[in-house]
Amino acid sequence: MSEQGSFGNPEIVEISTDILIVGGGMASCGTAYEARRWAGDDVKITLVDKAALDRSGAVAQGLSAINTYLGENSEEDYCRMVSADLMGITRDDLVFDVGRHVDDSVHLFEEWGLPIWKDKETEGVALADGGKPVRSGRWQIMINGEGYKTIVGESAKKALGIDNIYERVFIIKLLLDANEENRVAGAVGVSVRENKIYIFKANATVIAAGGAVNVFRPRSIGEGMGRAWYPVWNAGSTYAMAIEAGAEMTMMENRFVPARFKDGYGPVGAWFLLFKAQATNGLGENYMTKNAHMLKDFAPYDTAAVVPTCLRNHAMLHEMKEGRGPIMMDTPTAMKKLAETMTPREVKHLEAEAWEDFLDMCIGQAGVWAGMNVRPEETPSELMPTEPYLLGSHSGCCGIWVSGPEDMNSPEEWRWGYNRMTTVKGLFSAGDGVGASGHKFSSGSHAEGRIVGKEMVRFCQDNAGYQAAFKDDISEIAAQVYQPVTNYLEHKDKTTAEDVNPHYITPKMFQMRLQKYMDEYVAGVSTYYMTNAKLLEVGLHHLEMLKEDSVNLRAKDLHELLRAWENYHRVRTAEAHLLHIQFREETRYPGFFYRSDFPDLDEENWKCFVNSRMDPETGEWSLFKREHVDMVEKHYG
Repeated sequence: MSEQGSFGNPEIVEISTDILIVGGGMASCGTAYEARRWAGDDVKITLVDKAALDRSGAVAQGLSAINTYLGENSEEDYCRMVSADLMGITRDDLVFDVGRHVDDSVHLFEEWGLPIWKDKETEGVALADGGKPVRSGRWQIMINGEGYKTIVGESAKKALGIDNIYERVFIIKLLLDANEENRVAGAVGVSVRENKIYIFKANATVIAAGGAVNVFRPRSIGEGMGRAWYPVWNAGSTYAMAIEAGAEMTMMENRFVPARFKDGYGPVGAWFLLFKAQATNGLGENYMTKNAHMLKDFAPYDTAAVVPTCLRNHAMLHEMKEGRGPIMMDTPTAMKKLAETMTPREVKHLEAEAWEDFLDMCIGQAGVWAGMNVRPEETPSELMPTEPYLLGSHSGCCGIWVSGPEDMNSPEEWRWGYNRMTTVKGLFSAGDGVGASGHKFSSGSHAEGRIVGKEMVRFCQDNAGYQAAFKDDISEIAAQVYQPVTNYLEHKDKTTAEDVNPHYITPKMFQMRLQKYMDEYVAGVSTYYMTNAKLLEVGLHHLEMLKEDSVNLRAKDLHELLRAWENYHRVRTAEAHLLHIQFREETRYPGFFYRSDFPDLDEENWKCFVNSRMDPETGEWSLFKREHVDMVEKHYG
């Protein structure tokens, strides 16, 4: 360990551990909690989070509902719901596995202090003891969730001990083993508060650092710049680091384009499900009823119990392109209808709950409404589809191809190792990182993390004699990590304005280029989510040049060093996304993206997983199909 020096000459801190947890969200908290339960005192568990565990991940601001709680529903029906919403291509083994464990995580949340709404008959009775939750939908239950993440984070802190948690340390790269082919030996990261580089050696590593946001140019510009629906600090790190380690990826063409309250990106689920509000076009027409015939082109998913999210977008976008916008949420009518069977006191309470829905989880929306003199109980509010996001735990299924549970009669190529281990030995994932599933949300991500925690302990026990050794020298690794700093220090005096320099590019300008390319060529908002083979070809050319420019990223301080590497991760994620859309020659997710040259659903040729792998030595990509199999009988309608 060297002495901490000046900026550009960082202290190098080396840490050896058995289990390395990368990320601080719900999945990582689940991993920490469960791994500690199964590990003996001789197993060291280390968690590294670029933020602070109390408010890290997608649940950072809070949440007003838990979106996955099975209760009286079966695991088979859960598989059917997930499959239908994701247009038929999911891994039933992974989804079923989450379904059979998720309720136990929710019971733990309540035991730890999370307030969960109950019906009047079972008020005060815990869910585990027969309490009946207030549901806002078949799978959703209502909570008072402003402290949701702090409660779950506290359990992880208690499990590991504060000395084993490194906050404000951003993991940049997974490190491969020198002696064993296709084996992860640890990771390298930088402190975003101190002039330090951290080198972690580990027997088993889980990468659960969220999805990808700000890959595409956002709708919010000017004073709204930076506003997004999913957490802005999700930089695609999970996907980029797995890709560069040689892990097989799956369904990276899939993205989520949520319809949200315009400008504030506020959630609409409670208004639809709990308050029973209707969305209409600008003429006051129910566009879902009006455009029902359009959905027949995407049978059998048009007959699902709930119309898939992408098809609801498809009908909405049709109205907007035909000039019948804007799309409005009729919140006043919903509130008036509910008031017909309520006392004035109950109505006032309901209005308070409606506002709390946003103050719990999207305070920016409450701010937008207040600033525009909008009272949603009196004024309809505009809806708008957002820019695309890449994720694997919400209404999306992109991510890493992982081994599934061994106790199901699943295809052999779905279970080659430990549950949720990637195709790289010793590397696991959970939450947004696991592809070909989805609809895990907060509770399911925690449950999947717990699955991983137990499996990582078993992996470490089975590989107890492992000694990590890196392919590259530590000094070379450190030099690569601090290259943006070196770029700045070497060239900053060659111009009078430090942000304008022929020798380096700022992370902000780099990100703007990426977002422009993805928006215009890879089905962003400016093209109504439309692309084709030629657009993708041009977009890939631009991305290749941007990758070349990435070696010239600059960092004038630790914050810019964080931003430089986040945006490098975004480019790698964007590349995978583009290549997968290019490979899948059909329109599988209308409303999320369209191939104008292949506008139809092609069940015969493309009801399959699209997988890929980048060779970590050469950078060459290979894309290929993997067979889709329904383990649970699907019946739509």
